Amino acid sequence: MFPPSGTGRRRQFDDRRRAPGVRVSAAGTVGADPFGSYILDLLKQEHIDTTHVVTVPGATSTLVIVLTDQASGEHVFIGHYGEGPEVPYPMGLEQRIAEADLLFVMGYTLAEQRVAPMAHRAIEQALAARVPVYMDVGPFLGMVPPDEIRWVLARTSLLLTTEDEVPSVSEGRTGDEASHYLLAHGPATIVVKQGKAGCRVITKRESRHVPGYPVRVVDTVGAGDCFAGAFVAGQLHGLNLIDSARLANAMGAAAVQKVGAGKNAPTYDEVMAILHRAGERLNF
Repeated sequence: MFPPSGTGRRRQFDDRRRAPGVRVSAAGTVGADPFGSYILDLLKQEHIDTTHVVTVPGATSTLVIVLTDQASGEHVFIGHYGEGPEVPYPMGLEQRIAEADLLFVMGYTLAEQRVAPMAHRAIEQALAARVPVYMDVGPFLGMVPPDEIRWVLARTSLLLTTEDEVPSVSEGRTGDEASHYLLAHGPATIVVKQGKAGCRVITKRESRHVPGYPVRVVDTVGAGDCFAGAFVAGQLHGLNLIDSARLANAMGAAAVQKVGAGKNAPTYDEVMAILHRAGERLNF
């Protein structure tokens, strides 16, 4: 489930020319404005089904301005949520979820008031259909009431987060205490994104650090989204958790070497080149 906003996640391995077998359907909303039309066009160009993306008359798109420090490659966002009435549930989405291998939800979705009811219903339908729910926390899930965070955690199979975001979903906890809390409240797996250091994959059986790949950082915009998209693609292609993490680390490393996200996100070949230089190979 994707509330279209122009981040790089949607492109990662969605183009079947780059990685055969991954089919993506987006669900959410865009504004009835030129920005919304542009986003839909981009998604369609990448062979992403936009049937369940709702355009509500009179509503506006969420807008984000990205500021990047050229010296460090670090970035900040300045944005404004789109405005409009509650988004109606898309016709046919229930069946699409029932047929899916996985439902992916971004924390942004639950923080955006007009889309949150759609996300809740989609998650419940995935649960009823025994479709696993993966969620990427993001920087704004902490704005959601604690009881709602506990609700979604209880329905999440795999949680993606950064170390900075962990306290926002664990009632202020950090480190091992946070991991124990999260594993006890729903997710079977936690993947903590650690930037250039790589990531940590945590289950009830083990906590394993998967090192990143050293590269020159040009721009960090979209790197976390790229990581998440690659991890999901790895899981859908049958990779185990650790190999999915390696693939995601390689995608993140390839992403920070380029300016921008979206259509500038890494290609399949660029990601494989990162792995090749490290002397690694994945069955992907």
